[in-house]
Amino acid sequence: MVDSLTPDADDTVLVKWRYSAFHRSPLEQMLKESGRNQLIITGVYAHIGCMTTATDAFMRDIKPFMVADALADFSRDEHLMSLKYVAGRSGRVVMTEELLPAPIPASKAALREVILPLLDESDEPFDDDNLIDYGLDSVRMMALAARWRKVHGDIDFVMLAKNPTIDAWWKLLSREVK
Repeated sequence: MVDSLTPDADDTVLVKWRYSAFHRSPLEQMLKESGRNQLIITGVYAHIGCMTTATDAFMRDIKPFMVADALADFSRDEHLMSLKYVAGRSGRVVMTEELLPAPIPASKAALREVILPLLDESDEPFDDDNLIDYGLDSVRMMALAARWRKVHGDIDFVMLAKNPTIDAWWKLLSREVK
């Protein structure tokens, strides 16, 4: 095993006995005890163990996510078959990038650079101006909320809509991530 992938002393290591990672393992119990109902699946042999684990998770009311670019297989055809099977029957197929937190702008100026292209007005708002008055619509605001919620889990559309200014949003985004 590559040194960087060697489990640490406090990592949980499950022995896999059959194609499904749930067979003869405490995986389901561990997920339930931790209040989780989603499973991110990566690994080798996408069309064997990964696909079987995804289907078994679905049968246990656990939502499986197969990470297409973090799976390997014997051939491209088998890889694609497993993704198509899971997407059509038991789970979601995602890319690694979708699972990683979206970067938060590093400064108020960087936030402004994110916001300005979303506005309809040619005039630039001041940091305390209402962005809705400059053409920011609810769909774009919802997309920003979804993006930023990956880092700050409490951010939602209502929070952004209550005070749609660059100043207010910077205050939300610049706080320490817990």
